[in-house]
Amino acid sequence: MMLGPQRAEPGEPGSLECAICFTNLEYMSISQREAHYEHHFGDDLAEVSVSAGSNSIAVDSSRAFKSPNTKKANSGSVVPGKSPKNWPFNECDVFWHTAQVTTPPSSHTPGLVQLLRKGLLQGYGRGNIRRAVLCNERVVHIRRELWDAGWGCGYRNFLMACSALMTQTQQPLYFPILESPLPPSIRNLQSWIEAAWRDGFDLEGQKQLKKLVGTNKWIGTSDLWVAFISRGIPAQLVDFDLKGQSQGCELLVNWVVEYFTPKKIQQPSTPVNQFDMLNNSPIIVTDKMPLILQHNGHSRTIVGFEVDKNGVTNLLLFDPAHRPTQEIRTIALSEFAKTSPKEQGPCSSTLSSKPLSSSSSSAGTYNLKRKRLLDDWSEKRKIPRPQDDDDIQHDSKPSPSNVLSLGGVHFKSSSQRGAKEPDLYGMAKKFCFHPKALSKNTQYQILFFPMSAPLMDHEKRSRKEVRSIRIP
Repeated sequence: MMLGPQRAEPGEPGSLECAICFTNLEYMSISQREAHYEHHFGDDLAEVSVSAGSNSIAVDSSRAFKSPNTKKANSGSVVPGKSPKNWPFNECDVFWHTAQVTTPPSSHTPGLVQLLRKGLLQGYGRGNIRRAVLCNERVVHIRRELWDAGWGCGYRNFLMACSALMTQTQQPLYFPILESPLPPSIRNLQSWIEAAWRDGFDLEGQKQLKKLVGTNKWIGTSDLWVAFISRGIPAQLVDFDLKGQSQGCELLVNWVVEYFTPKKIQQPSTPVNQFDMLNNSPIIVTDKMPLILQHNGHSRTIVGFEVDKNGVTNLLLFDPAHRPTQEIRTIALSEFAKTSPKEQGPCSSTLSSKPLSSSSSSAGTYNLKRKRLLDDWSEKRKIPRPQDDDDIQHDSKPSPSNVLSLGGVHFKSSSQRGAKEPDLYGMAKKFCFHPKALSKNTQYQILFFPMSAPLMDHEKRSRKEVRSIRIP
């Protein structure tokens, strides 16, 4: 069981808390406080370090990665749309996917799979990697924001999965199931799970969490499984216990490789012409859905793998705690802007006139307000503020020679800056996860989507108890 970060109770006399992670700053010097905030506002948000309780995994009912329910760590709840104490701005619970014609919010980065593909091809050309396989290119990287830092990773991974599930073409019926009656968002997911509890799903989880709507409680892959199954989206859990295994982390890596690798794949050969290069590409983009990887304390989204020149297989991860650099996001947006939204997914016709209700139509206004508040907040405390997306131009008359239009907002083209060719492989490496890093934990859980037909009512009723497959 995961335990949330310990912190002083809000309002406790004499406590001087970090407005982001609630760490007690009372005994820190001014320079130490500045360094603390700078750590939050860097390109990578800090991964929360938590302690684990029982590490046993049941074969039929996995609760090893359940949300915390300790009173002190999770008693603080927030009202949707309201801010915790000393918060610099209200929460903005926005979800966006690539079939929408509106501009992606600053927390959403589409086009990263396309960027990864080009970067990995660049690495292959340099002899750094042998091959790579990527998931569905419509998945969107969605990072945590300040208002959900410290507890939002599970929710953001859920949204990344939905960004692919709602735009894929294998199962078009997934879109209306996920879109109605409540479309995906962080707060709506909490409502999904509580609605599932009322219908008799996961009574053990309900007993542990008690209340979820409007709170900042952690959730795990088992909670996401409940949310998807109760809505009729087929999903499966796989538990990996690596302790004492001779194969160690290879057990998990090999499973991921088998999942992403197409059944009829030909080993890449040395291309002799352009046609052969296209048909024997060492970098493959598939229609596979991304995976959600959970361990005690954090979760990430797996979007593929690469095999380096030494034969080592690295996972490719979208981490909700990672903030893509300004350069990476700009190039990714440029890659995405080259594709037509109306060609992406079965739902674009409805979204062209009616965006999802969870997507804010005033995202631009919110971002301007957020910028002013952060400027004021940072100035008063003399701390660095996070960099905004300076590559976004909001003028109505962009120069067509160096910008790409996306949803009425114009992005500078990375190829029109007069700079040298960007190191796309270096950018792709920021999303690589070496298998040695997996050895830091011995227990993992993966949530994946078999992409079978939506569940019938009797099939949903038979899955009210959380179950998982155990490996080995």
